[in-house]
Amino acid sequence: MKTKISSLAMIALILASFRLMPVRTISGKVTSVDDGSALPGVNVVVKGTAHSTVTDAQGHYLISAPDQSGVLIFSFLGFQPKEVKIGKTDRIDVVMSPRAKILSE
Repeated sequence: MKTKISSLAMIALILASFRLMPVRTISGKVTSVDDGSALPGVNVVVKGTAHSTVTDAQGHYLISAPDQSGVLIFSFLGFQPKEVKIGKTDRIDVVMSPRAKILSE
């Protein structure tokens, strides 16, 4: 019986420590370098985690990040992927460049 109580106490302690981890909400807008237009549908992922989102029709996103040492990865079809360190800011606007690709006949 004591081992069950000890196990439950250990599990509760572990779960409580995860709750105490700082989680921040990062927001921003993703635009194109060509004309500054918003890019809807850009994938935004916190590198090495399952935290992800997609930009809305106006290019805005909102994502939860576990800490300030993380990196956001922005990817969109036809554009070069971009990695941005989170740092201490809660707003990260990104300008993406088209991927230069020469098509052959």
